[in-house]
Amino acid sequence: MSTDLQTLYDRFFSKTDEDFTGKEGQVFALVDSAISKSYKNTVHNLNYTLINPEEYEGYFDEDLDKDEIELLALWMVYEWNRKKQQKLISQRRLIGTKDFNRLGNLKDELKSINETMELTLNDIKDLKNEFNTYKYS
Repeated sequence: MSTDLQTLYDRFFSKTDEDFTGKEGQVFALVDSAISKSYKNTVHNLNYTLINPEEYEGYFDEDLDKDEIELLALWMVYEWNRKKQQKLISQRRLIGTKDFNRLGNLKDELKSINETMELTLNDIKDLKNEFNTYKYS
């Protein structure tokens, strides 16, 4: 048995309120980033096979647990927000911090993204700790 990549995509989409139409390639790039940050904590192998590379359809070679899918989705959320954060930081550098801060909507957006990233990292740490919990039968 194996886990369809769509299962991971759906979990990721459920954690965001953005429209990812036309951004399929960007979302798929987040999968590889999430795998690189997760593989040491998962029980199952995170190798995947693409059956339709143009539409990023495929499956993980092994059947992943719900916690493993959750960990991958959280890392995807973190990386998506990191990209938005880096864009805003670049804008702040370009126009200067003082002028950037006068643009309340950008300043507030950066603050919100930073808070979201911090919360997401906390969720990731908590979930990773659960992976390290021994279960006795």
